[in-house]
Amino acid sequence: MASLPGQSSASLISTHNRESGDTTDSTRDDDEAHLTANMSRQGAGSDWSGVDAERSGVSPGSRRRTVRYSDSPLKKTGTTLKTMSRNLQRASLRVVNFGNGGLEDHARLDDLDEGKREREEDEDVHEDEVLPDLSKSMPIRGRTLGFFGPRSRVRLAMYKFLLFPWTEPIILLLIIVNAVVLTIQASRNHALPEDFKDDRPPPLTGYFHRWEDYALFGLFCLFTLESFARICVSGFLLDPEVPVSTFFSSPFASYPDIHRPPNTAVEASFNLNRTPSHAGPPLRRGATITQRLRNFRQNLARPFMLAHNKVPPQPTSADAISKSATPSRARSDTVQSKSPMIEKVMEGAQAAHAHMRNPSEPTFFAKALRSDNPSDTLALPFRLSVADSKGQTQRNLPYLRHSWTRIDFLAIVGFWVAFGLAMAGIEHGKYHIGVFRALSVLRTARLLAITSGTTTIMRSLKTARPLLASVAYFVLFAMILFSIIGIQSFGGSFRRTCQIAQSQGDPIQLGSQFCGGYIDPNTLEEAPYINADGTNATIKGYICPLGQTCKESGTNPQENIQSFDAIYFAALQVIIVSSANGWSPLMYQMMDSEFFVSCVFFIICIVVLNFWLINLFVAVITNTFSAIRSDTKKSAFGAAPLAPVVDEQEEGWSMVDGRRVAGRNRLRDIYENIRWCWVGFALLSVVLQATRTVNMSDLHQEILDKGELALTITFDVEIVIRVLAYLPDWRKFFFRGQNLLDLFLAIGTTVIQIPAIHNSKVYPWLTFLQLMRFYRVILEIPRMKPLLLAVFGNMYGLANMSLFLIEINLLVSLVAVQLLSGDVKEGEPVDFGTLYNAFIAIYQIFSSENWTDVLYQAAKAEIPLRQSIVTIFFIAGWMFFANYIVLQMFIAVINENFDVAEESKRSRQASHYWASHRPQQVRAGWLRKLNPYRWLKAQPKAIEVELPSNLVLPMQKALVQDYTLPKREGSVKDASVKRQGSLRNYSAKSTLRKLQRLFAGEITAGDVPMTTLRNTRRDSTVPADAIDEETERHLEVLAALNNDTVDVEELNDAMYERRAQKADFIRDHPTYDKTFWIFSQKNWLRRMCQKLVAPAGGDRIFGIPHSPIAHPIFQLILLLTVVAGIVVESIATPLYRRQFYKDNGLFRGTWFDIAEGSFALMLLLEFIIKIVADGFSFTPNAYVRSIWNVLDFFILAGVLINSVTGLIFIGGLSRITRSLKALRALRLITLVEKMRSTFESLIISGIVRILDAALLAILYMIPYAVWGLNIFAGITNQCNDTGSGINSISDCVNEFSNNAALDGTNINLPYLVPRVWDNPQPSTKFSFDTFRQSLLILFEIVSLEGWIDVLGVVMGVRGEGLQPVNNASVVNSIFFLIYNLLGGVVIFTLFVSIIIGNFTSKTGSALLTQPQREWIDLQKLIKRQRPSKRPKRRPTWAVRRWCFDRAVHKHGWWSRMMTTLFALHIIALMTQTFSQEKLLDDIREGFFIAISVTYCVDVLVRLYGLGWTSYTANGWNMFDVVVAFGSFFTQLIVHLGASSFLIDQLQKLFITCIALKLVQRVNSLNKLFKTAVGSLPVILSLLTLWVILFIFFAILYVEVFSLTKFGTGETRNMNYTSMANALVMLAFMTTGEGWNQFMHDYASDYPRCTISSDGDTDCGSVGWAFVLFIAWNLLSMYIFANLFTGVVVESFYYVFQMSGGAKSITREEMRAFKKVWAEFANPRTGYLERHNFVRFFGRLSGIFEVKIYPTEHSIPRIMAMSRDPHNRHSPSEKIIDGFDFNRTEAVLGGLDRPAMKRRKNLYNRLYHEARISHEPGKGISFTNMLLLLAHHKLIVDREALVLKDLVVRTETNKLVTDLVDFDRVQSLLLMILYRRRYVAQRDQARMQYFEQPGVPAIMIDDTPATPPLTTRDITSPFQTPVHRATDMGTPMSMTPGLTSADISLTVDTPSRPLQRRQRTSDASMLSIDAGSRLDGSMLRDSRASDDDFMSSMNGSMWNDMMLEAAEEDKD
Repeated sequence: MASLPGQSSASLISTHNRESGDTTDSTRDDDEAHLTANMSRQGAGSDWSGVDAERSGVSPGSRRRTVRYSDSPLKKTGTTLKTMSRNLQRASLRVVNFGNGGLEDHARLDDLDEGKREREEDEDVHEDEVLPDLSKSMPIRGRTLGFFGPRSRVRLAMYKFLLFPWTEPIILLLIIVNAVVLTIQASRNHALPEDFKDDRPPPLTGYFHRWEDYALFGLFCLFTLESFARICVSGFLLDPEVPVSTFFSSPFASYPDIHRPPNTAVEASFNLNRTPSHAGPPLRRGATITQRLRNFRQNLARPFMLAHNKVPPQPTSADAISKSATPSRARSDTVQSKSPMIEKVMEGAQAAHAHMRNPSEPTFFAKALRSDNPSDTLALPFRLSVADSKGQTQRNLPYLRHSWTRIDFLAIVGFWVAFGLAMAGIEHGKYHIGVFRALSVLRTARLLAITSGTTTIMRSLKTARPLLASVAYFVLFAMILFSIIGIQSFGGSFRRTCQIAQSQGDPIQLGSQFCGGYIDPNTLEEAPYINADGTNATIKGYICPLGQTCKESGTNPQENIQSFDAIYFAALQVIIVSSANGWSPLMYQMMDSEFFVSCVFFIICIVVLNFWLINLFVAVITNTFSAIRSDTKKSAFGAAPLAPVVDEQEEGWSMVDGRRVAGRNRLRDIYENIRWCWVGFALLSVVLQATRTVNMSDLHQEILDKGELALTITFDVEIVIRVLAYLPDWRKFFFRGQNLLDLFLAIGTTVIQIPAIHNSKVYPWLTFLQLMRFYRVILEIPRMKPLLLAVFGNMYGLANMSLFLIEINLLVSLVAVQLLSGDVKEGEPVDFGTLYNAFIAIYQIFSSENWTDVLYQAAKAEIPLRQSIVTIFFIAGWMFFANYIVLQMFIAVINENFDVAEESKRSRQASHYWASHRPQQVRAGWLRKLNPYRWLKAQPKAIEVELPSNLVLPMQKALVQDYTLPKREGSVKDASVKRQGSLRNYSAKSTLRKLQRLFAGEITAGDVPMTTLRNTRRDSTVPADAIDEETERHLEVLAALNNDTVDVEELNDAMYERRAQKADFIRDHPTYDKTFWIFSQKNWLRRMCQKLVAPAGGDRIFGIPHSPIAHPIFQLILLLTVVAGIVVESIATPLYRRQFYKDNGLFRGTWFDIAEGSFALMLLLEFIIKIVADGFSFTPNAYVRSIWNVLDFFILAGVLINSVTGLIFIGGLSRITRSLKALRALRLITLVEKMRSTFESLIISGIVRILDAALLAILYMIPYAVWGLNIFAGITNQCNDTGSGINSISDCVNEFSNNAALDGTNINLPYLVPRVWDNPQPSTKFSFDTFRQSLLILFEIVSLEGWIDVLGVVMGVRGEGLQPVNNASVVNSIFFLIYNLLGGVVIFTLFVSIIIGNFTSKTGSALLTQPQREWIDLQKLIKRQRPSKRPKRRPTWAVRRWCFDRAVHKHGWWSRMMTTLFALHIIALMTQTFSQEKLLDDIREGFFIAISVTYCVDVLVRLYGLGWTSYTANGWNMFDVVVAFGSFFTQLIVHLGASSFLIDQLQKLFITCIALKLVQRVNSLNKLFKTAVGSLPVILSLLTLWVILFIFFAILYVEVFSLTKFGTGETRNMNYTSMANALVMLAFMTTGEGWNQFMHDYASDYPRCTISSDGDTDCGSVGWAFVLFIAWNLLSMYIFANLFTGVVVESFYYVFQMSGGAKSITREEMRAFKKVWAEFANPRTGYLERHNFVRFFGRLSGIFEVKIYPTEHSIPRIMAMSRDPHNRHSPSEKIIDGFDFNRTEAVLGGLDRPAMKRRKNLYNRLYHEARISHEPGKGISFTNMLLLLAHHKLIVDREALVLKDLVVRTETNKLVTDLVDFDRVQSLLLMILYRRRYVAQRDQARMQYFEQPGVPAIMIDDTPATPPLTTRDITSPFQTPVHRATDMGTPMSMTPGLTSADISLTVDTPSRPLQRRQRTSDASMLSIDAGSRLDGSMLRDSRASDDDFMSSMNGSMWNDMMLEAAEEDKD
């Protein structure tokens, strides 16, 4: 039976904006890309079952194929008037298609007598009505602009003009011309001359200066006319049918509700299936303030509502018509209606076109470059855009109600405003106003829809828009909080700099050196910095040296832009930090100005914003696009089918000219055998070119040229051979993509060998054709082929995404040129003077590399022109959008290739399920293979006795158990004594348990099988009753059929078998279990050691387990030892040791040497204890059997080597031995169980795929490195003298005067420097002179660090030996743009996708379908909920009752007032500035005090109303207590003037924490916050593991580089001289900041450093530098940072679920449920007891409503609707005592009886399942009840459950069905019983009335015989359970007094024991035919009407009796 289709994520997300009140967009964009073509999950071929037990209350029906309109789709049936009226009734209830989409996604009411009409439809398949073409009869409607009516000639003419076939293409052509003109205009350099003296450019008057201006003017005149035409036809803002008079109605008036259709399928489903429809008239009373405000809002929005009767145009093409005839939904709102004749002509043309485009044997391009339309290989450019515009006109959609036309309107208005300003001389006068000219460029944004692929990408973005907006609000809120903290902490900090005093004039400010103090020249002591007013402050940060003063000035860096002095400046700095690029200079400057601890703010900011919140954008993009993919079965990046491009399998035969000939020939077989030779030639070609060097000889050059020529000829021969190998069917050669690619490369490489090309300058660029052959080498490397195909498999999507990126970069570049051109001087790398320069700048911002340079440079140039704010908004906004959204889309593209196809997920789940239930073969480990005891003859001590085979395993189990279980003494003590002892030792034991969990983890047995639950219930001390006995039988069946039980037993059997085999082996080899052949299991020393340590390879068979007391204590001692070792290393750094030896002399036995030795001895002692306890290698639980012990052994070896060498050689032997100290940090991983499990699950489990990605990245970079070598070798060198006199290498001689300026000043300090011609070093030294250097710099660029510096160098090169000139060779930037896009972006996103894939594979979510994932997410949401602890009863005292109401009403006036105050509080916090203004400060201080007082009052009110117990149950309430009173008291202290530094900081902390209250009160923020708290353990585990890695590398860096001299990048804090500095350095290098610059600095070698005679040196190390920096870059930036992304994406998935139950369960729904739960649940246990089930279910409402009758049909409501308005009494008119029973009959006649049956059936099933789910004596828990309701109300089991859960759920449904069937039988029999009693009593009374005295009465008892006193257990197959009629647990229970009658059909429970038969589980017998079994099981779980129930009773013991009773009742 079909059920209502579930709503897909994509279909619901796209309309979420309308749910939130956005009515500006009447429809989604056109859907010719078919994003929503297959959104319904119904009909999926991979379903496991066909019937949902919850929604099968109606007869089966198939989806109709009708042409639907939005208002009343009448169906031509040609039958009776009843059918017509029924359709009219259904039309009134039909969900109106508000978005002009198909209706299959929307819920609809089921028809009455559905089955009958479906059979009629099946008989007549051609019954669809051909509806009239209303678009011609009613082309336009309503009135536009107040005076253009539907018959206006002007409006009709405009309509015809817009629908003219050539109108839209011409408009599109004009837009293209507009883009071309703008490009030509921007190609001319508009930058200011470099020597321009004035700050402002010269003013310009007028608009027309060049021909481009005239062209643009004409174009926008035409665009304006086009817009006017559209406005005339469709209206401007209002719907044409909405009168203008609505604007003049009273906004507070109350109007009848507009019966607006649901905006989304979720809302429709909610209205029709989930919640009651309140149709009855409610009781009227005066409107509240809230209702008045709601009416005010609705009345304001009323004029902007769109009419619902718009007529969608009909499809025109044959393709669209064919789609509309298919069951899958195709939207018809985008194409033009045509006559049938035109349709036939178009159909023929389409067929011919399809035949030409799709031959019988498709080519590779036909398969690879597939488009959305199956009949088109590639859609024409802008086809969808043209169709969209026509559809908009036909629908009469108002001009401003569509996305594109709003953009067009903005562009047109912007142009005319700019034109007016230019003509008035204002646009470029004293100040510049370029924003309007920039807005005019948006008219070309239509070109983004050039292909169906880019159109699909934009629609996918629009689908994700609501979720992206939610995350953006959350990120914005977090940024505001950080900005407020920044203002309070760092306001004015950037104003303090070191100054040099002058004898005359102002002091010289050293602008780049920030400070917090200086050396007093008089006292030579540190003095505090001087405020601007001359007062002294406090000492902090950097201390200026002697001769300088630290003083506060009036300006900030970067022309006052870089500061925390106001909210807007602070927000800009927070945005910079969140971008993870450019934040490290800010941090170090603040550390100089403030304290070292200031770095914590920036690190927390980068972790919270960049690593956590920004990754939410990744989660939204990947999950939303994945949902689109799964719902539409098409890529979200191209609307292409998802079938992979797979080469067709070669057939043995082919058809040539109608003859069947052999498909293979001898030549092909020969080629297949020698194919690897050409792979070797491809590798040889790359290797040969990689040998190129700058100074290679002529012979080497000749070898390269001739070798490449020979290889080219060789590959030409290969192509010929491959073509001949396809003979005779040679055309088939062109059907494979690899053949075409190799043919293209062969032709290209042959052409470039022509001497004219080979000897030209372009030849090095064309060598990429030769290097592309390297892909064949990559494909031959194991594991690389599938990975490479996965990355580039979706080439169509990747190409679309790349095209979209280039297009949007060009568009933004045009905007930037119009905004900034002519304002920036030449000479800068970025001046926005030309389009290409602007394009590079915009792309630089996209990559986020040094984007702050572009920001500050452009903003500073616009400060005199008063346009800096617009510039900052523009650049920062583009960075936010490009880096956080567009870049993440590349992750989604690659991640799409790693996803498992939706249609294959279920089959793979079944395969895994089947594989998991089969015995696994265990491979023998290497240690076991080397075990010498396997080859020795057994020497048993015991006498071998042969036993029967069936006794061996039980005896072995007993033997193992005897040795395994510890002997418990005193087990017979009284239980009370045990309880007393446990109370006394509670604290100690809890501490030990915490330690045990810390070191050993949670010791649990996993999930409790059903048998355990059953046994627990049976052994319960609660008195049993009949209902519990029945429930017990159900659980027995469920346990018998639950595979978990069988799996546990089989697992236990296998475990005992292995342990018994080990015991036998030990018995046969007695010395095997003796450690070192000395210590036996009975040795006292070994037994003591075993108590201290845990075994390595499982439990000890013959030994004793580790002690639960001694083992945690010993582990704690080890942990403290490791921590102490790390502390010692943090103190005794190399600098400290050198100073220590300098002060105290060289000697052994220093305190740090002793500490190192003690640490090593402690680890050695642990090692000895472990090997004594369990042996080292060849023992049952040997030391090396654990990988963690092996790691401990290597750590121990390293620590011992370091300690020994440190004692022998004073100060250590070398860097290698000293670096071994870092190994101690890794012991933190091996000691703590959580760290071990995290490391294993996150790193070890996915390390293979990560290494594969790393190898692919290296292989991918190799051809790029060779290509860069060919192009740039030897031409990037330059002279260090950049003066004008240096033109070539010949001029770079002698010395020159370098006029270096002091930082931040204009003072030059000249000094002589020798001229050197060398490789450039802008930030990092690089060159392309050798393959190694080229590969190194490309590896650095992959991290998107430093590529802008390299780009600037190569753009200035002029040739070999010539001095570079700025922007001399701009074309060279193409190499880096290509590599950055296809190299850096792809490789970086590859790592992210791999790690996300590892997470999904580890958690099992990779194979989950969308409904299954939504169910898991819903479970997370449900399990996160907790019942409210509010009092059950409302207080009676008026004061407390008032307080209680204020605390309980979450949306009352009090709550809204507090929310408003908290919002105002944030606004007040945002008004804080560094500048002191007493009046504003006093007002702000008074407001903060008032807020604190009100906050305290709110806390007291809620505390008094709820009581202490209920109040403290909520964590937010405790937060309120601390923050409210903390804020009040600290502000009071500050106000009284008794504050201190600590009080001031606490006061700032408390008033800032008040802002967090908005998180609690805003639903979206609260949901994200709660999810963050729920996933906090995983995030903290990853962070802790990351911190351990930080410590490990910090010790390495300190030991290796702490004595190295500073290079170009090191400063006072930016170095590795201490652990703190090293940790901060590692933190910012994690984000890729400057890591390569420091790598080259610390690779310094002699003679750039010194080596003293005693061996001391300040040199670095090339080897150490490259190894450590690259290793940290890979581990931290590529792996751990992306692991954080994976954790966030996995943990926060369900926040973004917009479909399924998670969408339906709103915060208000949960509050209502908690309120009902608190009313009926037991307050002591928190469980809902069974006797409260019925009342509880009756009170549920909203999404959880399960009442049989809706609220409008409740008795009070029916009575209210039946009351006569005149309160008459007229029995003749059926009016009794004021009740009109005619109305009552009308109301009852309007009941939807099938719906009532479904609701009743659902209620019965829910009740009985709750019965068997409750725990005897307790009830059912809060979470279990929610899950139970979710199964019945929110999900479809067959779609949402994985196979394992579905098997168990199916058996549960069977039991529930048995209970429901029995309940119906019992109710029917009781009805017959009581009817007979009534008839008997009536007859008896009648007989007595007519009886005559003395005449005996003859009574005939026709009561049937009592059924036999036998019972059949419902656990038996096909049998019906029997209950007593006195069972009061059923919802059909009768009055107890009626059960005492002497006539009863109740079958008593027999006294004999029940015969329980365990039936075979379908799941345990699971085979390949599992799906059919589940189909049968779900068919039995039908919840159909009574007819289905009667059919289910056939064959049961009750069938005959029920038929007999029915026959008797007819009398």
